[in-house]
Amino acid sequence: MWLLVAAVLAFIPNIASFIDLITGIKASKRLGNFRTTSFGLRQTISKDRDYMMYFFLMFLIDCCLSFFIDFPVMCILCAIAETIIEVISIRENMHKGRTETHDPIAMMQSIATAYGQDKADKIFNIIKQQEEKG
Repeated sequence: MWLLVAAVLAFIPNIASFIDLITGIKASKRLGNFRTTSFGLRQTISKDRDYMMYFFLMFLIDCCLSFFIDFPVMCILCAIAETIIEVISIRENMHKGRTETHDPIAMMQSIATAYGQDKADKIFNIIKQQEEKG
């Protein structure tokens, strides 16, 4: 039973990481700078690998503690901590691009990333002219 609990706990942060990837893709589409790259996907895989490595270290500690404690305390704490990190990231992704006030610098960076610097400068000049008229 102890090993079954540890095995289930090992995959909970990775499932949360996958959900974070999905919400991150949706957030970047909302902001208009969506580009799926192998680098971005590799970061998710390396994050999951790190989570598994930390979890395995906690599992080894729990193995040593199993003589004194009947349940995997360190695995539970590790899974909770890693999942909380992912939940915070998911919440941030869900709020990106949904607020009424936008940071103008972040918007111009998104435009420059999506359309190029020359088009971003043209858009910036048009916005500036409209503000001067208004």
